[in-house]
Amino acid sequence: MNAADEQTSVKPTIVLVHGAFADASSWNGVIERLQQQGYTVIAPANPLRGVAADSAYTASLLNQIDGPVLLVGHSYGGVVITNAATSAPGPSPTHAGRRR
Repeated sequence: MNAADEQTSVKPTIVLVHGAFADASSWNGVIERLQQQGYTVIAPANPLRGVAADSAYTASLLNQIDGPVLLVGHSYGGVVITNAATSAPGPSPTHAGRRR
């Protein structure tokens, strides 16, 4: 296997961000299915303190993850991940709400 193959075979860490009026446990079924497929999954508690604060919190979490990241946001969580992805250092997002 060459270096290019190794890079494409690395599974991203999947970060699931819930929306308002929910909590991280709303992702439990999704987390279980993804983990069964070998993914590392993080579903942080979204503090729900406003877009700027929540995006900064999520960006700080993203900065601690090595390797590729796939962001998923539900409802308000989509706004949070879009802002977090564009403010986090590293490669630019290739799609709104997704960071490589």
